[in-house]
Amino acid sequence: MSGRGRFLLAVVLALLPAGCRRAPEPFGAHTAFLPVVFWSRAHGYLPWATRLTLTTPEGAPAVVRLTRWPPDAADAEEELIDVPGGTTRRVPVRTPPSTPASLYFESRSPFSVRASIVDRRGLVPALDVPVLTREDLARPGDSLVLGPIVSNDAERGHFGFTFPGVDRDAAPYRVRVRLTAPGGGALLHESTFVLTGLPLTVEDPWKRFGLSPGTPFDVEVTFLGGVRGRPVATGLWVYGIISLRATGTSRFLATQVERASEPH
Repeated sequence: MSGRGRFLLAVVLALLPAGCRRAPEPFGAHTAFLPVVFWSRAHGYLPWATRLTLTTPEGAPAVVRLTRWPPDAADAEEELIDVPGGTTRRVPVRTPPSTPASLYFESRSPFSVRASIVDRRGLVPALDVPVLTREDLARPGDSLVLGPIVSNDAERGHFGFTFPGVDRDAAPYRVRVRLTAPGGGALLHESTFVLTGLPLTVEDPWKRFGLSPGTPFDVEVTFLGGVRGRPVATGLWVYGIISLRATGTSRFLATQVERASEPH
């Protein structure tokens, strides 16, 4: 096992004794979700870091509860952050190195979040992280659609599964994944499997799902629910990232939610 793998295993094992606790009560109607943040220091990775700030309107202070999943230590999973009105406060990410993680924010007062993944050397443009809310996430029965994911001489993409840490007791989640040729073309792969209780990045989907190397595809993920039968308070998200090989510049693909209650 690599050093990074041993470190992450130690963090997860440290969190397991709290795994049977009840999910925390909602902390307020104002929410924000960052689907993926990253801090890299492992060999072979670009030196990525996530810069994160919280801002409040003038005259309206906020107490914001931040849930990191996974955190870099058990005592960093949840944090209450005081943000005076009309100020911007920088917040440490505190996630395991070279491991994708998610951040979830809740408050009774308005606030805004901004985050970007930056190259600490300053050689690659920053990647702004999309900010979602609880209402944006897929509920059981909903599908998430994005694409195309490509791998060619100019670009390479990947995708990942993520959810807020406040719902970690409802996980693991069961999902159905359908990969099709771009634009509603032929079915390339279909399978149903169980995600772990942590965010998952599929770095090489061609190998993972048995596709010919470089085959472009669209992704459709249907959220089938939790295997434990516990209620899901927030939901699931799937993100995709495309990077230019020549410059390292990256962008998030747009993810569309198809609600189970809506006709297709």
